[in-house]
Amino acid sequence: MAFLRRLSIRSQLLVLATSTIVVILIIILHSYSMMSGMITQNHEQYIKQTVTEIQKNVASNKDVINRLMQSISYSEDVQTYLVEKDNVYKYELFKKLNNYLSSQRELKDGIMDIVLSGNDGAWIDLSGGNRYVSELRKALPPKTNSYYAGRVPFASQNGLGESLVFATTIYYLRQGELFNTNVGTLFFIIDPKALVGDKGFPSKQSSTQIYLLDREHKVVSHNSQAEVGTELQGLQLDNSLTDGKLVDWDNKQYVVQTEPLPEISGSIVSMVPKNELLKDLWTIQKQEIVILGLCLLILAVPFMFIINNILLPLRKLMFFMTIVKRGDLLKLKRRVSLQGYLEISMMAAEFNSMLDEIDQLTQRLIETNSRLYHIELEKKKSELAFLRSQIHPHFLYNTLEAITGIAAMEGQSKIKTMTRSLSSIFRYSIKGNNIVPLAQEIRMIEAYVSIQQIRFGDRFTVHYQFTEEALAYAVPRMILQPIVENAVFHGFEPTLRKGDLWMEGSVDEEGRLVLTVQDNGIGMEPGRLKEIQALLAAPSSIGIHAEDERSIGLVNVSNRIKIMYGDECGLQIDSRPGEGTHIRMTIGEKRDDHA
Repeated sequence: MAFLRRLSIRSQLLVLATSTIVVILIIILHSYSMMSGMITQNHEQYIKQTVTEIQKNVASNKDVINRLMQSISYSEDVQTYLVEKDNVYKYELFKKLNNYLSSQRELKDGIMDIVLSGNDGAWIDLSGGNRYVSELRKALPPKTNSYYAGRVPFASQNGLGESLVFATTIYYLRQGELFNTNVGTLFFIIDPKALVGDKGFPSKQSSTQIYLLDREHKVVSHNSQAEVGTELQGLQLDNSLTDGKLVDWDNKQYVVQTEPLPEISGSIVSMVPKNELLKDLWTIQKQEIVILGLCLLILAVPFMFIINNILLPLRKLMFFMTIVKRGDLLKLKRRVSLQGYLEISMMAAEFNSMLDEIDQLTQRLIETNSRLYHIELEKKKSELAFLRSQIHPHFLYNTLEAITGIAAMEGQSKIKTMTRSLSSIFRYSIKGNNIVPLAQEIRMIEAYVSIQQIRFGDRFTVHYQFTEEALAYAVPRMILQPIVENAVFHGFEPTLRKGDLWMEGSVDEEGRLVLTVQDNGIGMEPGRLKEIQALLAAPSSIGIHAEDERSIGLVNVSNRIKIMYGDECGLQIDSRPGEGTHIRMTIGEKRDDHA
């Protein structure tokens, strides 16, 4: 629990409240689980009682059917009719048996037809059922007694529908050569409802669905909207569902149970949608959650009141400490006042005492820093003057060398142009303010480039691309010339191929001027590049070692920028042998209102 000590008091109280809510939710979920289990168990018991009642009804009705079939099968007239050869006497028996079978049919509701079929082709039916059962006779096993033979479409008063067929094979019982010989078959065509009875199934308004399935898993009887003789498509049934299991069927979850129904070699399937079974429990759970939400809202008021009583003084102290941390001298004169809490009042008193001591030390520190600032200012002015004095002689030396060479080889016009450009550059470098608009600096660069293009015979072309905002930006005087000079003398002079020099400028999102100077000259080796990058990355300094004199222009420019704007500004350089050099210059300070 050590991590709790690193949390704020508010966070720890919220952790406590959250833990309480979680515990309550766990109790609610556990109660829901227990109640759902009880409801499911009670439903299973109810279904078992219902299924047991159905099994009893089916067994009872099947026993009645069996006794009727036995009575008819072993009737003396029936036995005689099935073996009689005399057609006249057989016809007399036919009329007698019609009345007999009609009387037997009246003994049990739901018997739609009785068919007596002899092996010699003779048959008797009451409602034309022989044409439906003739095909079933071929599939009957030997010596069957009230055997469930299948379903047939049989027309009744309610229209054409599926009916059940039970069959009993008839054996001759009189002594003689035909004794114990199969002489015919008796068929009962039964209404499916007569097998179950009127009170077996739950009402159709009930969510519980019960199906009687035969050996082919076809519906024999039911209390739903299904049709007799159809299959429960998509429902996988097995003997493991006796205790009730969740089964996905018809895009719903059902609690399904199965019980065997040996009377028709089938089964009884009971199923109820899980959401219907637990519908009332869901309602109770929702009410509990709503009540929990209302209780939490009621408890939130005193909880927040207690939190504020504990945290408000601490928050006030922390806020005051933040103000002090910012270093505003006017606000440092203020003192915090916390009343009513002994411990926090003692902390406030000690904190105010500490502020008094800090105030005294701050005054002495300000006086000392003021003296040091004046000393440092004079030092920086000396450094700037020294750096500019290093740049001018270097530039004038190279320019005069160019004029001397051209005077020996060219006519008066080029000397005049170069002298005029040199005069304007020299005048720009020694007169006026040290800070000038970038547009003025670019005009000086154009004069410098015109001198070098005369010297190098148009061996390089210069491209300018500056935004209006960048041209109006104030920059130190002579800040670009050393970089352009490096590009000309170290990038283009050592090679005879023509080159291009690009100069671009824009103001970035932070309000600083970004200038780039890029050439496609000879570039520099990786080792030399690393040396220069190390010099440019170092803090601003006056001293330049003898081995670094080749980079004196770049280092001096970088030092000037760092002295004026801070070490986050300056130069960045990148170069590749044979591909040229790219220099990026950042000037200025970040805007305070930058988002």
